[in-house]
Amino acid sequence: MPQPPVQDYAATCRAIADDIERIRGGYAQFVEFRASAARQSDCTMSYAFHTHKPTSRGGWSSAVPQPDPDGIWFYLGVYDPNGPDAMSQINTQPMVPNWWIGDRRVMFLILEGERTKLAADAILAILHRHGMITK
Repeated sequence: MPQPPVQDYAATCRAIADDIERIRGGYAQFVEFRASAARQSDCTMSYAFHTHKPTSRGGWSSAVPQPDPDGIWFYLGVYDPNGPDAMSQINTQPMVPNWWIGDRRVMFLILEGERTKLAADAILAILHRHGMITK
């Protein structure tokens, strides 16, 4: 039986970042978003605009920048569930959907300021276009 083609996750993640950059004209909080700057590795990216230090204690949001009313912070990781990134604290959040692209887990966390045009649904749509499903 033929094996399915191996997915190039680095290329998929670059395409996701490029697509997020393409929507920035519709979201003021993405004015500084650049795909190449947001990518931290082949399949991890984060972006912060108009944020401040966290004031809450406990949970993942206490360890990341908090958005100002016109700001945003997000993290996106596509990782091997059997690899070393699987146990990193940010990828072990219990209250997120069971998202996958191919055989990789997807972690998407976002905080948006109350005066922004919310971008979470647009980013989720991009992820779905690139093969993200819920298992």
